[in-house]
Amino acid sequence: MSMQPRVELIEDEEIVFEDEQTIITNRRLIGNFGMSKDEEFNAYDLAEVGTPNKFNGGQYGKRTIALRLLIGGAAVVIAGAILQPILQPDDRIEALVFVLGAVGSMVGLYMLLNDLFRPKPNTTVIFPIFDGKDIISSYPDWDNPEAEELVRNFARIKRGTRR
Repeated sequence: MSMQPRVELIEDEEIVFEDEQTIITNRRLIGNFGMSKDEEFNAYDLAEVGTPNKFNGGQYGKRTIALRLLIGGAAVVIAGAILQPILQPDDRIEALVFVLGAVGSMVGLYMLLNDLFRPKPNTTVIFPIFDGKDIISSYPDWDNPEAEELVRNFARIKRGTRR
């Protein structure tokens, strides 16, 4: 999806790089950097924008391991409760089986909830503005090629070289 029809270029301005959320022209950096769903774009003169920094954030999920621990721990607790009247083990063994099952279930539940609410892997590009603000552009997954291309094209246009 192109942003170009919704962005007005000024005289003698050409688009050098464009992706879904950012446009770099020979004069400005343009994008919807407020992460809002509206159609409003921010534009900054390239002279006001510093060298971008790229960071990887978020974390890959461990949902499979979490579910295995949760189900395995619950199975150990249930098996201990079912087998206790039949085998009548020593109290220490019964307590140990319960604690192992409960700890496994709790760790699995913790990991599952953590996976649901933790930010997914992303690459964030931060453009410092000389008035103290930062422009933030975020891309899915680590080391996103679109983010790499954005940084590379921005550096190229700031140097004043063209391919």
